[in-house]
Amino acid sequence: MALAPIAGGLLLAACEPKQEPIAAPPPPSIVSHVRVLDADVLIVDGKHVKLANAYAPESLLHARCWAESLASDHAAEYVRDLIEHARSYEFRPNGQTDTYNRAVGFLTIDGADLGDILFQQGLAARPVEPRFDWCQPISKQAEGAPKISTLFSAN
Repeated sequence: MALAPIAGGLLLAACEPKQEPIAAPPPPSIVSHVRVLDADVLIVDGKHVKLANAYAPESLLHARCWAESLASDHAAEYVRDLIEHARSYEFRPNGQTDTYNRAVGFLTIDGADLGDILFQQGLAARPVEPRFDWCQPISKQAEGAPKISTLFSAN
């Protein structure tokens, strides 16, 4: 008989709704602070900036061929997706400006360097002189060339 009250109490406890632990909301996205114009040209906190360590293909108006324009669209979309899911950023200017008077520097997103990410993904070349030509047949021996295997892999 003494087991009946205990069993009844256990059944009632099992029926009570479980309280979910209180989780802190994730930090806000950086979308309101970083806007993508091209993969290597962004607006950070209202200032136009250019990445110092990546040369991405040019968009339609400035592209030298159709393939470069398509590559630019793909690279910019990749960066937009990174920005949309990122929680932190930091732009460190290197003290230079480009021909359009944009600050040149390094942008880290969630602690990772954006220029390095673009290069590793095959979406940007390294800035070298002469500039990497996105319209010529690609050679992995070309100075500053992105990793060829990533240009054609499906992600």
